[in-house]
Amino acid sequence: MAFFTVSSSAHGTTRVVQASGELDYRHAPVFRGEMSRIWEAGPPATVVIDVAALTFCDSTGVAELIASLRRSNALGSRLVLTGVHGTLARILTITGLRAAFELLPSVEEALRQP
Repeated sequence: MAFFTVSSSAHGTTRVVQASGELDYRHAPVFRGEMSRIWEAGPPATVVIDVAALTFCDSTGVAELIASLRRSNALGSRLVLTGVHGTLARILTITGLRAAFELLPSVEEALRQP
């Protein structure tokens, strides 16, 4: 059985979102709900979405990441993806979306960046 978890924590003016498991059509609403709570609480200066623990991401999951990017742009927040690997890295490259996202290797590096 596939699983997905998402949680978030505050680090100063940055909100770190940790996603793990399978971000697919069944679990996208859970991710969307977490992101909605973040935006509705007052947009942070930076949102870091850590996908290092994702084991799968389908087109619905990619659409959720794009929606998060659009929302962050509309609200004036910086959005960073960390830990992009495997199939998700290939999807972002093939679709040309790699250039749309700010990608960093780790949450720690994202927290060090101004």
